[in-house]
Amino acid sequence: MKGLKCTTCNCEYNCGCHCNAGIINIGRRGVCETKQKRELGMLQQAKVNMEAAKDFEYKDNTDVLIQCTCLECCYNKGTRCTSRYVDVADGVVKTKCMTKNTHQ
Repeated sequence: MKGLKCTTCNCEYNCGCHCNAGIINIGRRGVCETKQKRELGMLQQAKVNMEAAKDFEYKDNTDVLIQCTCLECCYNKGTRCTSRYVDVADGVVKTKCMTKNTHQ
């Protein structure tokens, strides 16, 4: 999948809102379990984002496999995310999949 946008403000894999991890793990409550905090935190993230090209498009993203164990999400099919586009962002306490959509 290439349609992953990450706006977390402190993750080793986030480079200009593009995730460089090959596999993303989304947990039972929609939390991104792949997130790795940067050694210098948000300051280093801001520097990386400034250096990254702003004209990236989803089609330019690294292919990412999203493994999902969130039982409430309708995009979870056999522990794989089937959504065409996924947005991962900082929540109040944890970094979460904001695309999570509960079953109707």
